[in-house]
Amino acid sequence: MNLRLNNESIMVCVHYGPHGQRLIQRGGQLSQLLNAPLCVLTVDSSKDNEYNHEKEQYISGWETLTKEAGGEFMVRKCLGKKTAEVIVDTARERGVTQIIIGQSGQTLWQEITRGNFINDLIELLGPIDLHIVAVQRYPDLLEQSHEKGFTAYLVKQGDDYVLAEEPEGEETVKGMFFRELDTDFNSGLFKMVENGEAQYLRIVQGVWVKPGKYIK
Repeated sequence: MNLRLNNESIMVCVHYGPHGQRLIQRGGQLSQLLNAPLCVLTVDSSKDNEYNHEKEQYISGWETLTKEAGGEFMVRKCLGKKTAEVIVDTARERGVTQIIIGQSGQTLWQEITRGNFINDLIELLGPIDLHIVAVQRYPDLLEQSHEKGFTAYLVKQGDDYVLAEEPEGEETVKGMFFRELDTDFNSGLFKMVENGEAQYLRIVQGVWVKPGKYIK
């Protein structure tokens, strides 16, 4: 007999970037543990005429993972509201009792936390529990949005590190490069191992984009 525990309902919030896989997996595990319904939400702040191919690929991957976990995937527009307001409105509409969001070592939802996102969210949540899950910047959801990886190098040129097929000079880093699907440019993820752990660097048109560097 399947029994609901305390009428719990789980919502996972994922934002642009590939850490969503781990969050959805964590939400799925909690959903199974509590025998509670699961939904996954991403809040879209883009305009109606904007299209981001990489973002759409991540959304497709998240939707697949959500269905595999037995949950429902949702995309909600901001429509003039703050992201925190959209999250809380959706949670109340769905009767959600627990929300899961992610925090990486680099930033916490970089595009939406330049203000006081966490403070706004906590202030609005009321009795809803908030779980902040530590996630790596780039988990292994590469096959959904990138081509098969191949050995490559980052070679220092001036202030930048440039993607290369062969090592050059003393300041060269060896790793695996995963090119974004459906692109003719060397843009994607560079995987390197540091202190026994995999690290992923973002590459845009052959150059490592360091944390904090603005990209149009």
